[in-house]
Amino acid sequence: MTSNKEILRESFRRVLSGKWFWRILIVSMLLGTVNNLANQLVDEIFVKYGIQTWFDYLEAKLRALLSGVDCAVPSQAIAMQMNGATAFSVFMALIFGGIALFGMTSITLKSAKLEDRGWFRDSLAGFARPLGLAWLGFAVMFRVTVLTLFFILPGIVASYSYSQCWNLKVENPDWTPSQCIAESRRMMRGYRVQRFTLDMFFLLSGLLVALAFVIVMKLLPQTESVILWMVWLAYPILILLGMWLAVARAVFYKALPKESADEVQTSSANIESQTSEPRSVSL
Repeated sequence: MTSNKEILRESFRRVLSGKWFWRILIVSMLLGTVNNLANQLVDEIFVKYGIQTWFDYLEAKLRALLSGVDCAVPSQAIAMQMNGATAFSVFMALIFGGIALFGMTSITLKSAKLEDRGWFRDSLAGFARPLGLAWLGFAVMFRVTVLTLFFILPGIVASYSYSQCWNLKVENPDWTPSQCIAESRRMMRGYRVQRFTLDMFFLLSGLLVALAFVIVMKLLPQTESVILWMVWLAYPILILLGMWLAVARAVFYKALPKESADEVQTSSANIESQTSEPRSVSL
């Protein structure tokens, strides 16, 4: 397995190479714009017809508690309406979030493997299978959320165990969520700590960048022009850092030991056959 130092070096070279920098930037801006427009459209429809989700209610409830004001409890009819609105909002977020995540995973994998052919077409391939991507996102989110609700640490471990699901989905579009999850767990066995330290490098780097800008802002006069220049300086640095993180994760996936698709399908079939076979009970 490649060390994190080599992964960081290789991924940084990918980001600094002109064509891959602009390709990742174009895909991220396009998919991010589509995702944001879809979410804004749903919000505007809800506002136009006076529909609230449970997320809106919890936000209003929190503001009321902070200000010391009572918040009215919704009636049964309104609660039913809020249930439907919340389910629809989550469904749309899973659809367009899955498409965006699939596209970003595709372009970063292309950069890690230096595959030029079909980079833009493959980045938009998620629009052809939105329901499958939404189901994968829900399956992963549900497992991680359930484990996090009981104990925080198992949820963190699970998130790293399932961290390769989207990479596997990009390389194997016909795989089911259970196949992606099972193979991701197998691949990450023994490598979760290394992936955690890789993420911590970028987290600490981001904190150091933010701290440096805070110190500089304290030293400089607080004028509108100075603040504007600092924002324009911080924005490309944060973009570069986020792009470096995405490519580093793709390079990390490329370095992991993998099974062939036939082996994964065979193992999944064996598990299903074992669970479906009736067990004889001796009395």
